[in-house]
Amino acid sequence: MRFIPQYRKASSSTSSTSPSSNSAEHKDDLQKSQRKLHALSPGDQPRPLTAICARPIPNSYWATPLLLACEYPWTPKNPHKPKLDALLRAGVRTFIDLTEFGELIPYNTILSQRCALLGIDTSEIEYHRFAIRDRCLPESVNHMYRVLDTLRDNESRGRICAVHCRGGIGRTGMVIGCWLVDSGVAKDGVEALSIIAKEWKSVEKCKRYPHSPETGPQFEFVAKFNPSPKMKSGTLELELEAA
Repeated sequence: MRFIPQYRKASSSTSSTSPSSNSAEHKDDLQKSQRKLHALSPGDQPRPLTAICARPIPNSYWATPLLLACEYPWTPKNPHKPKLDALLRAGVRTFIDLTEFGELIPYNTILSQRCALLGIDTSEIEYHRFAIRDRCLPESVNHMYRVLDTLRDNESRGRICAVHCRGGIGRTGMVIGCWLVDSGVAKDGVEALSIIAKEWKSVEKCKRYPHSPETGPQFEFVAKFNPSPKMKSGTLELELEAA
């Protein structure tokens, strides 16, 4: 049976809680950093991007000014490491989950609660799941294209996305690599892998897991990846004009 990406949006209830001054200052600093990066062409942007934009959590990196790659952001057994809160404070408003149903304890149901604690309007939050089996490839190239369509939609709206799997290594690296190609940041998959390698060296778990993506087939998938047919044929431009 063909997998259909699941889209879920957090509760639209709002909170009257005011954000902390530290959270507001962090957001202001991030926005300043992002403006600096947006002013540069992709080829002129420093690598790793953490040279300008600080990472929200140790095992994360900025693939683009609007796209964060990271490990699974929820650790209910260790509430003293609020990774999810750190992402929200960094401006992440769209979460793209590559894990399978039942693989880990879900966090999408508690997004509203975390937003309320931080004074964030929960109606701004989007959660998408595009399941890929651990250490494997997507079930089809079209499955990957659907992930990229979601990233493209969010980028067009100026939203910050976080893409993650379990460890942020294999599936996440594969999606990031394909996005770098599809969005034109990288000229091809080989260059995309080179960009990821530079970013990955700055991640905390790099010494334990020296490469991202994780498996040979995942590397090959990125290296040989071709942009979405929409990007090649101009279909995307027609869709935008009709919208």
